[in-house]
Amino acid sequence: MMMTRLTNFHESNKPCPGSLANAVLLVVSLGFSSLLLADGATEDLLACYGWDAFPDERINIGVRTGGPLSDPGETDPQRTHGIHGKHVGSCGDGTNAALSGVLVFKTGTGSHLGIYSPQSRGEEDFNDDDHCRSVSIECFSDEASRAPAEWTCHSRNEFGVYHGESKLTLVAIDTSPDDELCGVFEDEDRFEDSNEDSSGIASGMRSNDD
Repeated sequence: MMMTRLTNFHESNKPCPGSLANAVLLVVSLGFSSLLLADGATEDLLACYGWDAFPDERINIGVRTGGPLSDPGETDPQRTHGIHGKHVGSCGDGTNAALSGVLVFKTGTGSHLGIYSPQSRGEEDFNDDDHCRSVSIECFSDEASRAPAEWTCHSRNEFGVYHGESKLTLVAIDTSPDDELCGVFEDEDRFEDSNEDSSGIASGMRSNDD
């Protein structure tokens, strides 16, 4: 009966009544909810940033379509956009951690970016030393955009190490990046080996020479 109804729907020469929403409801009612793809993902903007404080790390993000944060009719409206992505080099060469965050901007004023890169890596034994901890990054740009060319940032990790002021600079947008670090994706072997040294990375302890 289900397949008959679906066939009849596709064979009908009559336009679907109403709108796309009706078609979506029909698909759900037939038990084909896995076919639904219209969650806004195709409107994501991809942006990869180099970090001058940590030259071997990249902040590679997908910025969602988002929505209004103020009355859209205002002269200088505000918008908010969710962020998901990866922090490349998060616990050393060849590693990456998943990150999340929020970007907000106001037309005519600029943009704010908040990123949280959760990490917890160290020795294998319970209550032994850890080497990489989560990183928080806060940035501002005077460019009101989902992907400003440059951010001015402050950051710290959960060892209590404050990194001071730094810059995130756009190195790739909406394309396969020429910068090969943007494309790094950590495998199981590198994950297992990433607990040996944390000096010189955003998530690690400050070295004795710093």
